[in-house]
Amino acid sequence: MRHTRVRKLWWTRERVLEGLRRFYRDFGFAPTATAEYQKRQQFTGASNTGVGNPYPSSYGVLKYFGTFREAWTAAGIRTDRSWEAWTPEEDWFLTEGAGVFSRKELAETLDRSPNAVHRRLYDLGVHSYKARGWTLHRVMRVTQVPDHIVRKYADRGELPYFRGSKCIYVDPADLLVVREIDWEHPPEELAEAVRRSLMARLVAILSGRDWRAGRPYQAHPKRTTGRRWERHAKASESKPVEIDAGDWVKVIQKVPSRPGVNGRVGYVHVVYLLVR
Repeated sequence: MRHTRVRKLWWTRERVLEGLRRFYRDFGFAPTATAEYQKRQQFTGASNTGVGNPYPSSYGVLKYFGTFREAWTAAGIRTDRSWEAWTPEEDWFLTEGAGVFSRKELAETLDRSPNAVHRRLYDLGVHSYKARGWTLHRVMRVTQVPDHIVRKYADRGELPYFRGSKCIYVDPADLLVVREIDWEHPPEELAEAVRRSLMARLVAILSGRDWRAGRPYQAHPKRTTGRRWERHAKASESKPVEIDAGDWVKVIQKVPSRPGVNGRVGYVHVVYLLVR
């Protein structure tokens, strides 16, 4: 009767986890890519069976865990993604999220560092201040129209805008409502941006689509109701024009707080507007 010798498995799940912890102590990082792990794991032991080797092979790790990230998590070690290549999905998320979310929020979602996100955006050629249209600061810089004037159009609901994580963005073609911009001789940079935006709208219309559908820019008129707004509106009203400093006036009715002034004539030095 023939006896078959069964070799006892050396790299058990517990030994794999201990080997990963040893790897982290020795090298100071937790790679999630197989190639990065094998660069340091290979040729570190004398036995092909794994007996006495300090670190498990990538095959031994993936035998118990679906991914290296899952294995490091089971070992109680936070993965270091700085050694991990960026995926197309991550690049898409950064491109779509730039300007909408802060760098910190992007980093937390992708489990990356803010510096890594900043560098990747630079490599992709994505500028947060240009990713969602023209910022009000850019409009002011190019047209020399103060941004507070452009904001008034936005507050009145005449200029649609999109509020990002740091900036307010507008569609250059929507700036045509701003009368303070010299549209007879507009800056070439702005004129080109307006042409591109209008052409995109025309293409959508000729395709039978609503060019407004899916636009991030929406009208947000400032609230003009409520007691707080009424007080603000009264305070911003112009002062009466019937009386001005330098006029001579005559008091024609009794003033409860100033008895005896009725009928007196005086010189106006300052005019106050009392808002209640």
